[in-house]
Amino acid sequence: MNNYGNSAVFIIPHYGENYNQTKNDLRRTMQSIYRQTDSNWKAVIVDDNSPSEAVKRYLKSIADDNPEKVKVIFKEKNEGAGFARNTGIKWAYDQGYPFILFNDADDLSHEKRLETVRNIFMSDPNAGVVYSSFLVIDEYDNFVPRKELTPSIVEILEGHEINPVQGYNSWIQIGTRKGYTNCTSGTAVKTEIAYANLFPKVRVSEDSHTWMRYSATGTKFVYSPEIPFLYRIPNQRDGSASREREGGKHEFYVKKAEVDEDGFREAMEMALERDFIEKKYTDNLMMEFYLKLAETLAKEKEYSLAIEQVRKAMNLSRSKTQYVLSKQPAS
Repeated sequence: MNNYGNSAVFIIPHYGENYNQTKNDLRRTMQSIYRQTDSNWKAVIVDDNSPSEAVKRYLKSIADDNPEKVKVIFKEKNEGAGFARNTGIKWAYDQGYPFILFNDADDLSHEKRLETVRNIFMSDPNAGVVYSSFLVIDEYDNFVPRKELTPSIVEILEGHEINPVQGYNSWIQIGTRKGYTNCTSGTAVKTEIAYANLFPKVRVSEDSHTWMRYSATGTKFVYSPEIPFLYRIPNQRDGSASREREGGKHEFYVKKAEVDEDGFREAMEMALERDFIEKKYTDNLMMEFYLKLAETLAKEKEYSLAIEQVRKAMNLSRSKTQYVLSKQPAS
């Protein structure tokens, strides 16, 4: 599965309760894929057991209109976007597609995304993940000014502007310096890597958990700034749909903190097993992880959760934690 000139596959997880919303969002998403300058692709829409029969009929019509390009897989159980992506990954692996481009059902890919990603994979045999930045749009395709974005979204964008995560052992930089780095709709990965490191069965931050594990297996990350995708955040949402599903902002960040810690720990264990890091550095890495997570949570005014992370860092090394905190600029 190493002929990167072969057809690639866009994997699109989907869940829709409202026919009109599904039609409007997915139509624009598919248009962005049909506009690719590299036409050697297949799109797989994985429906996560949407409750609307009208929505399912619409999805089927998309595939029926162009069966050579579009396939729809209907799951019988709702398990979240991560497991829907896993279904697509397994299908792509079985079919022999060399690499995957993730694309959420309401985001828009840059027209040169596939062309650029393919060129990187073909020119750099060590590259395993290619990711890009994004611009934020609302439900009407209007661009959203940065001043109106949540602090966590701004943090991601700022992380792309100065020393973006690249190279090997990117999980360390993600966990201890940058925080959440590559959004799903801007991420492409070689299929064998995705198949060996499937998304966890969680509904919050499952992508960041997965990216860290990709990296910890020895995967090289490449940042490609010239193909930003359009990240849709409707005005009525406080950040993302994930927050709504978890019951609100605070509940979302409680779960995110748990999942991110689990992902970082798993990545660290994977790196240890492969001798990419030494055991003596693990406590310091965990301390730095907790402090970075605390910083992110504090920006979102989740102060109790932020303090909890600082306490965890203190338990590992009070003196080092105090030293790191003393070097941080006052907010």
